[in-house]
Amino acid sequence: MSPPYFRPRSSLAFAGSLALLVLFLFFASTHLSAARGRLGGPIHSSDYDELLQHVWNRTLGFQKIYVINLPTRTDHRDSMSLAAHFSDLQIEYVNGVTEVIQKALPPGGVEAKLDEGQLGNWRSHMNILRTIVEQNISSALILEDDADWDIRIKSQMQDFARAARLLVQPFPGTTEQFLDPTHSEPTEGQQVQNFEVGKDHTSKPRTSPYGDIDRWDLLCDVKTPLGRAVIPNDETVPEPQHLNMQFGNDELKKEYPAHTRVVSRARENVCTLGYAISLPGARRVLYELGVNKLTGPTDLALRSVCDGSHDRKSRTCLTVQPQLFQHHRPVGAMSTFSDISDHGEDYNHQAFTRNVRWSTRVNLPKLVDGETNYVDLFKDGEERIDFGFG
Repeated sequence: MSPPYFRPRSSLAFAGSLALLVLFLFFASTHLSAARGRLGGPIHSSDYDELLQHVWNRTLGFQKIYVINLPTRTDHRDSMSLAAHFSDLQIEYVNGVTEVIQKALPPGGVEAKLDEGQLGNWRSHMNILRTIVEQNISSALILEDDADWDIRIKSQMQDFARAARLLVQPFPGTTEQFLDPTHSEPTEGQQVQNFEVGKDHTSKPRTSPYGDIDRWDLLCDVKTPLGRAVIPNDETVPEPQHLNMQFGNDELKKEYPAHTRVVSRARENVCTLGYAISLPGARRVLYELGVNKLTGPTDLALRSVCDGSHDRKSRTCLTVQPQLFQHHRPVGAMSTFSDISDHGEDYNHQAFTRNVRWSTRVNLPKLVDGETNYVDLFKDGEERIDFGFG
């Protein structure tokens, strides 16, 4: 996402965007079978694409889904486990780190002056990346334990996969000719170009639903550059009056019709809440942030990897706006929201998740009773709800 650079927490779409260092970014269980028509489902037609159907598996087409959780935050784990269950997701918990000694920091780590929470967050993400490298995990989705998503996340991620392909896959029959004119770097005078999912086409990938593994590093939230893959008529996107772009700006709200989601290359990203990463991406990020140098909090350090700042080489990172993964804010004391940032001592009286219409966590009471009249946080035609904080 775009400046300002303050973050409420170490926070895709995917979204979750969900760089192609990280792909950021579920379908309900049998309790939701009555609503299957509304939620979408696997494709059975002449357009059948076997890899694209992998998005409907229990790991959204990645090899693993990891969730970072402090063992003391049993409340977060309880809620996450229920959300994953009703989305038919297979997740693996990784214990969050609470203590990091200064001797273990890479160059620049001491000078960055990170507090205990920020250091623990950095090391937790590095531990997952190291596991991916050690175990040769081809790709993984990484979530923090307060992440939330729409009940229709699997159909959303399938659309995201189609959009990501338009940006990273070459034209059929070629290896280095791309639809996106900014595939390497934009040149002076280039204008915004939109590519529409379902109308524009590139070659089909062979190793990942989201584009071949060697073509992407990371996916997350960010400023939107010139080449844009557009997903029109997406009913899961709230109308403009409800959208909260947070670190972004209002450009997409003004330039595109209501119910439009846009995927692009990531610049100035902030994306540790929910992101996906390829094995080559994990190797690169683990080296850059775990060995080479640490220049700031994890999300801003990831930004430097994507953007190629702080004397790093830029990598292939994608973003989605509005995001597919967001922080969930439950009813209760705001001081319980995060173990990294201070949200104050006020009380939150209404559970919500920004930009997510059919929030899985908000709808847990419905899901546990098998009901399908889901709560829509951002109904069309209604006035914006001002929650007042993030």
